[in-house]
Amino acid sequence: MKVTLKLARGIRELYERLDEEIEVSLKEGAKVKDALAAVGLPEGSWGILLNGERICRVDEEVSNGWIITVLPPVSGG
Repeated sequence: MKVTLKLARGIRELYERLDEEIEVSLKEGAKVKDALAAVGLPEGSWGILLNGERICRVDEEVSNGWIITVLPPVSGG
């Protein structure tokens, strides 16, 4: 199955080798964390994950054609 990761600018600045959009091939039953691992994003390097306008969890099973937007961690002061 194919899943597309759309990486926010903050993620791409940290991991310069990554493009804005990356399509990955995953096995049936794969989870969001598997898609992130497929492009080499270490755990904790992302903040919010969106599937469309819906927040998704890293342990959520993905479906073919998903587009996951990966936003960087946020901090405030």
